[in-house]
Amino acid sequence: MSFLQLLFLAFVQAVSEFLPISSSGHLNLFQSIFGLTPSLVLDIFLNTATLFSVFYIFRHQFRDFLKKIPLIFIGTLPAAILGFLFKDKIDLLFTRPDYLPLFFLITSVLLLAQKFITPKKSELTPVKALIIGLFQALALLPGVSRSASTLFAGLLLGLPLLQAFQFSFYLFIPASLGALVLNFTDISLLSSFISLESLLAFLFAFIVGIISLRLLQKLFTHRHLWYFAFYTLALSVILFFF
Repeated sequence: MSFLQLLFLAFVQAVSEFLPISSSGHLNLFQSIFGLTPSLVLDIFLNTATLFSVFYIFRHQFRDFLKKIPLIFIGTLPAAILGFLFKDKIDLLFTRPDYLPLFFLITSVLLLAQKFITPKKSELTPVKALIIGLFQALALLPGVSRSASTLFAGLLLGLPLLQAFQFSFYLFIPASLGALVLNFTDISLLSSFISLESLLAFLFAFIVGIISLRLLQKLFTHRHLWYFAFYTLALSVILFFF
């Protein structure tokens, strides 16, 4: 992989991680276009950079994060359990771009449905946290957007816009850390990303991630997120035929 390719993939990760179009699906797609074997390890490496973007954006909500740790733990369970039990099958999906049309179509449905949901002022409960966590587990499939699925679930359960947004990305933190820990055993693969070029790509993804997350927050609070359904639907149709 050349440095320009790595830099481009870092940009793709940073934009598509937060905008509801699926970072894993786009990384999978572009690695295939570049003639590279899609790599879950690369996905996790760049995902860690955007994790630091989340830390930066939510640095002032640290106390609120600590208060919600029990709910975050409950919401993290579905993805953690399924990710552990089906790790080999999930790894295999990352090498099979032919499934991407179906998974992008799921993202399109989740996004379009948000247009028809009216935000309410319901409280976040353990049961609701678990349901949001189940939707987050859908993002184990490359092409299903984590932000689209969790934000959809939050709105469906009647959470206020700001609370739905915050809890979605509170869940992102342990999910990303869990993926990192789960794959850290393969030292030989992870060590291949220890270089100056990789660190520059990591920093680039971090900065672009901050910008993308700010944009997502603005789009979500103004109820414009569903527009991305047209993009993922078009992408699904194109990939299905070509």
